[in-house]
Amino acid sequence: MMNYSYLNSSFSDMTYNFTVPMSSHNDTSKSAMGVVTGINAVPELQAFQKSYQPIHGYLAPIICVFGVVANILNIVVLTRKNMQTSTNVILTGLAISDGLTMAAYIPYALLLYVIHGTRITPIRDSYQVAHFQMGYALFSVVVHSISIWLTVTLALFRYIFIRHPRLGAHYCNMHKAKIAVIAVVIVVTLVCVPYSVNLSIGSSSFTDPDGLIPNGTTFHINMKSTHDYEKVLYSVNFWIQAILIKLLPSFLLTIFSILLVNTMRRAERRRKRLLNNVPMSEENGATSTSSTTVSSRKQKKSRSNRTTKMLLAVVILFLLTETPQGVLSVMGGLDGSFFEYIYMPLGDLLDIITLINNGINFVLYCTMSKQFRDTFLKLFLKNVLHQEYRRTKNTYTTAQATVATNDSDV
Repeated sequence: MMNYSYLNSSFSDMTYNFTVPMSSHNDTSKSAMGVVTGINAVPELQAFQKSYQPIHGYLAPIICVFGVVANILNIVVLTRKNMQTSTNVILTGLAISDGLTMAAYIPYALLLYVIHGTRITPIRDSYQVAHFQMGYALFSVVVHSISIWLTVTLALFRYIFIRHPRLGAHYCNMHKAKIAVIAVVIVVTLVCVPYSVNLSIGSSSFTDPDGLIPNGTTFHINMKSTHDYEKVLYSVNFWIQAILIKLLPSFLLTIFSILLVNTMRRAERRRKRLLNNVPMSEENGATSTSSTTVSSRKQKKSRSNRTTKMLLAVVILFLLTETPQGVLSVMGGLDGSFFEYIYMPLGDLLDIITLINNGINFVLYCTMSKQFRDTFLKLFLKNVLHQEYRRTKNTYTTAQATVATNDSDV
């Protein structure tokens, strides 16, 4: 039988996907990190993987197509002149990275799930496909990691802006936001790309026990571990990825989410106190200028709170998606049997959850941001709304003419 290092589908966890040989179905297994463990297979998880995997190959590309379109719409709307803010600069970068993540997953899912099925064969796992897998692995890790750190940047900017408005005006302006996005892209790429040094393409002889598929050679991605320096390099890369790409962002997002919620609560309590202290003359409208100023401040504060709530929803959804996946992937990297028997059967499910999260921001923006919604309607439904207005106006004019005619007849 072949000795095949299986490539898991989870695009955000390629760091850990080449460590466990499928032929190592013993009671104990040794991961690339050198931790010997003995987790047994879970029949229910294996049954779930077997039943869901064929569905995943068709479901994932459909979600990705809608997600790519949604992120393109996000980019178009967020880059309009009336939408240009430091927050929207970061959201635009997030839409680009999410869109690229989903776009890259479409050919991956079609090639390895739909066209040739999920069974390992010389046709499906050719040398060209192995090269594609390697390129896809590196690209998906980079763009998805950029999305993670842009979300952290978004939470940081918003916290500074609402907790320290004066500092926010200076350090969280559009220019600083653009610098932050560029810095995230450069640093994340530099952190992720060296991982490619550990990758190589291996081959295995293929023999079909049923005799239905011709014998041949299958190609796959291996982690280099022949020399001691390669093992050390892998360990260094593993912990860099585990800490900087998985654990640290989840920790920071948790902290910023708590801080944002607490800050919003304090701001709401302060707002209520201020309203209770409004002079009677202002409440009765005696001082129109003061009343107008108070009303303007209320509207501005209300818009700021809605924006913060929307961004908090984006951050929390990202946190709920990434944290379980990060914990599972790190445990899988440390524990070969956990990776094979727990993480692997859940790989496709983790993928689909992440893909949905990458494409759901458009829905959040439309439902929680009036400015985004109005700009979207103005851009894409302008002609439709204009035609509806003309039709209504013509109907009204015709009705008025009919009434006038009837009156003259009487």
